[in-house]
Formats: sequence, C-alpha cells, structure tokens
Amino acid sequence: MTVSLEQIDRLRRMIAEPSQDTYDDATLEAYLARYPLPDATGELTLVDFNAAAADIWEEKAAAYAADFDFAADGGDYKRSQVQTNMLQMARSFRSRRRTSALVLVATPPPDAATGAYPWIGNLAEESD
Repeated sequence: MTVSLEQIDRLRRMIAEPSQDTYDDATLEAYLARYPLPDATGELTLVDFNAAAADIWEEKAAAYAADFDFAADGGDYKRSQVQTNMLQMARSFRSRRRTSALVLVATPPPDAATGAYPWIGNLAEESD
C-alpha cells in the first residue's frame, strides 16, 4: 500500500502537527501503513486515518504523563489538563475508527460424518 503526501498532510492536520519537527513524513507514513482498509474490490488501498490519529494522540499524551497541577504565588496551574485533552482527542478519534469483523473458528472441528462437535463445554459430566 502506498501512502500519498495528501494522506500524510491529512493525518498531520488531524494530529495538530503542522511541521515535521516532531513527526516527519516517514513516521506518519508508518502510522498510516498500520491501518490498511480494503476498497470495494477487496484490495488494501484505503487507510483508517482515525485509528492512526488516535495512536499518535495517545503517544503525545504519554509525554505529559508526569505533569502535575500546582499553586504558587496566587496562581493555580493545571498542567495535567494538557494530557487530559490529548487523551480526549485520542478517544474521539478511536471512536470513529473503522470496525472490523472477527471470524470465530470452532476447534476442534465438528465430526465430518455426524456434524456433531466432539465436546460441549457447558454440559455436566456423566456420573457413574
């Protein structure tokens, strides 16, 4: 899957990083490559921007995890709000990500002749 400059610019706007000082294009391309999506033909040509943006917002919030609130000289400083706001952005983008399907496979498979499963986990054991 190839990531275009337009897609990188879109992600850069979503994460409020207008320059390459913190996240260069190669790093953002790697984030986008983690979340490929199938197009109408089933080819992985689309990208889940929201999932990538959520990951980056969580990473950015981690840098502010040690910040704390304090009061000094009559002022009340709420430095923890930075991390709180970044985590809120991550939750917001995470809630918009594309959902995926999970395929469950029975193990062991059913008996070929009868179609019955060789075990059923919630039945009581037979007594003597």
